[in-house]
Amino acid sequence: MLKHLLSTAVTVAGVCTLLLPQSAQAQFKTTYEEIVAAAKREPAVQWCTGLSQKESRPLVAAFKKAYPDVPQVNDFECSGQDATQRVLSEWKARAPQVDILDADDEVLQTLDDQNLTHVQDWSVFKGSPVEIDPRYIFYKGRIVTVGQAHRVIWFNPKVLKAEDAPKSIEDCANPKYKDIIAADVRPAIFEFLQDAGGPWSDERLKKWAAGVKANNPLWVRGAANAFQVISSGERGLICGQQLHGIFRGNVDPASPSAPVQYIIPNPSIARDYDRLAIAPKPLAPNATILFAAFLASNKGQTAIAEINPGYASVYIDGSYTQKAYQRFGAEILRTSQEVIAKVAEKQNKIILGEWGFPSPAK
Repeated sequence: MLKHLLSTAVTVAGVCTLLLPQSAQAQFKTTYEEIVAAAKREPAVQWCTGLSQKESRPLVAAFKKAYPDVPQVNDFECSGQDATQRVLSEWKARAPQVDILDADDEVLQTLDDQNLTHVQDWSVFKGSPVEIDPRYIFYKGRIVTVGQAHRVIWFNPKVLKAEDAPKSIEDCANPKYKDIIAADVRPAIFEFLQDAGGPWSDERLKKWAAGVKANNPLWVRGAANAFQVISSGERGLICGQQLHGIFRGNVDPASPSAPVQYIIPNPSIARDYDRLAIAPKPLAPNATILFAAFLASNKGQTAIAEINPGYASVYIDGSYTQKAYQRFGAEILRTSQEVIAKVAEKQNKIILGEWGFPSPAK
């Protein structure tokens, strides 16, 4: 299916590319007005996204509503290492068939080290409807982000009362949660490390991991698996899961009857979610940077929150997550994508080494 989608996208892009003069294919404009005007004359942006179509299509529609004269973005779902490596190989050869790639944490440093992407001066959008908050820009303009992944605590109120659930990630290692807790075999609490500006030393992280293991967790992988385990009551608690995963289960966690509810731990991780990388020579250069700017701007941040409130940025006034952090009195833990890329392997070695699992391959 993935090969078919990529082939379709490539065919469409290829035909359009043949219709354009070579100079038009790689010419980035330098003002908002020029970018919009040029984007209207370019082929459709090819977006290789890790989002499901249920999530990506409303974002494409929101962009189309804002810029009706720009060709509609062709979004196709492609995730996993094989898809990513195929796109990166094309970019390295400077023969792109994808304009925008949703990049995993593990490849961000490679993109920078090997200079595999376009580096944009996003200040050209300053004062425009799609101005980007600098907090969503990384690697000196190489990466912009939309949405946030909030690492929270899920619990089943029939198994564990809210007042008895942990109020911090550290408390999840408390022995009283033995045989109640589940744990994801790919933990992601990088921001807690002192190397990432967090409060924990390596020894403290190792002690926490040992405590979680001693609680005899049921091992799970991913939000869907975690939701099934917690909602069924097979286990009553999981720590460090993503807030948006609850909403994906079509659950209103505020409902007293919700099978899975959440606590914003103190402190709590607010990590940038969808990381957008741009081809070194996009097929539709101006439409590509315009679409990326739209997604990373407050317009895009608001649009993704409307799809799933769990993606909402804590930096948008009045957003669902901003109100939730305030309600729980939680401090925000956040670090740059550059730092996460550098500490991820270390975190994995410490936690997974203590748990007896291999670190994920790069």
